Amino acid sequence: MQLATKDKSVWSSLILIGVLTLSPTAIADDSRFKIAAGVFYSNSDTGMDVTNPLTGKTFELDFETDLELVESEFLPFFEISYWFNTQHGIYFDWQRLHRDATNTNITVPYEFDHPDPDIDETYSIQLGAEIITTFNVDIARIGYGYDFYKDDTWDLIFTAGLHVMWLELGFEGEIGACVDDNCGIIDIAPNTVVFTDVTAPLPDLGLLAHYQFADSWSITGHAQYFYIKIDNIRGELIDLSGGIEYNFEGKFAADLSYKYYKVTVDIEGDHTTTSIHYGFHGPMLTLSYEF
Repeated sequence: MQLATKDKSVWSSLILIGVLTLSPTAIADDSRFKIAAGVFYSNSDTGMDVTNPLTGKTFELDFETDLELVESEFLPFFEISYWFNTQHGIYFDWQRLHRDATNTNITVPYEFDHPDPDIDETYSIQLGAEIITTFNVDIARIGYGYDFYKDDTWDLIFTAGLHVMWLELGFEGEIGACVDDNCGIIDIAPNTVVFTDVTAPLPDLGLLAHYQFADSWSITGHAQYFYIKIDNIRGELIDLSGGIEYNFEGKFAADLSYKYYKVTVDIEGDHTTTSIHYGFHGPMLTLSYEF
């Protein structure tokens, strides 16, 4: 996984797959579209390893507690899928979490290196400083689904795809900085972002389960996993959900589920390792329409 990498060949392949899939020759009598939109109540858990300048020890900076970012809020979700026969289809989904907060009196001083190992900068937040923190995450996924087992009650689908994450971590206020061994207090200008990047398309594998236990009622499950280590970067993604769905006459459906999602990224620099984790969990309501 290499941050700030644009893999044109991967995106070209995805576009080609989409064009071929949606072409008139690929459409069969049992082809169908499905659009789903929803909202989930997220309880977020976000943190980053930093250093206490007074003791030299590393500790985890909790974004919700130490930086006062909102812990619980409603988040949007969108998905569109196209099945060009009973077994094969493609999908695209998107979700986001954008937050910012102002802390007028930092009670725990900390230091951290720029997360990009190619940038030699160290930032220092002192006691009593006023800091505005921005932490935004957008995640988009595109992939292929294979319906490998289906009967009167069970429907199991294997998924394989790619996901892209947009990550923005920004600090504004009175911040100390060391650049090329030159240190001093600087005033980070408004809208200055300490770290912003987009990952290269990264693979993930998953399983969707659908069990119909009564007329119009089903139990649903979803699991997706990803792990990779390339050069100085290690990343892991876990996406789980389970719930119950009610189908309205075969076209409309409503799904109430509980979702768990976590991403961990470790970036090893020359002298330190920057660890950032982001996760959320909570109930989710999704409405879908198939045509």
